[in-house]
Amino acid sequence: MFSFLDAINSWLGYINIEAKTKGRIYDILSFLGELYMVYITYRFLANGFWARGLILLLVTVVLAYFLYLNTIYYFTNRTSKIDITPWIYKVLHIKPQPQAQGGTKVRNIPANGIYDNRKTMPGKLTMNATEQQFVNQLAAQLIQQGLVKADYDGQSDRELKQRLQHEPQVNAIGKGTLLPYFAMRFENGQHVVYAGVNEAHAQPVGTVTQVGLQRIDQVDANHVQIFLAAAYLTGGKFKMLGRRGVMEKNADYQIEVEIASKAAE
Repeated sequence: MFSFLDAINSWLGYINIEAKTKGRIYDILSFLGELYMVYITYRFLANGFWARGLILLLVTVVLAYFLYLNTIYYFTNRTSKIDITPWIYKVLHIKPQPQAQGGTKVRNIPANGIYDNRKTMPGKLTMNATEQQFVNQLAAQLIQQGLVKADYDGQSDRELKQRLQHEPQVNAIGKGTLLPYFAMRFENGQHVVYAGVNEAHAQPVGTVTQVGLQRIDQVDANHVQIFLAAAYLTGGKFKMLGRRGVMEKNADYQIEVEIASKAAE
């Protein structure tokens, strides 16, 4: 029986199958192996081989537990209340590795150029109600057009539950995505940031009020020039741990900006 399962496992290794589909196949094969374990355990106990039978029974129960967890993981989007995986991670000091998009901002090459990260600073953006409404509409448009993914990096609630042991929340769009178009314009004495799917449909999304630890009005324009290096879409709906497991909440989308500077010429 085990030789048969091992042979199928080897055959699957040569086939290019999506990871979750392959996991489901392995889970079904494991179920067949579990049935075989139940049978031989019964035979040992029925024939009076109590020591070996009880050891096999213990192994069968442990395998059945992990088979149950894999079934929940591969065939549903739910989590189990008796999942000991987070406890094992905690005891062994293992930190789950999130996928790349969830762990860092998605940074493509900006259309307005590339700046040295060592010479950029985070900027503080203040937006009014109208700008906030546009940012939410822009996020919905980007998601609808497939330019931004809001699928929690394709992770199930079980995977998110493990991540949430170390993170307060996980956003559907990840840590942030670079906007398709962004620009900063000096209007009426303020540095206004524009964003959109393109320049033709860009609208104001906020005003820069701080660069690094310094207020924008304290930046001496005669000695320092500032530029908008990057603008990211962040926030939005997220998942967090609740009393009954992973729960989802809605929130406004935000714009985070990075400001570059150089000495005025």
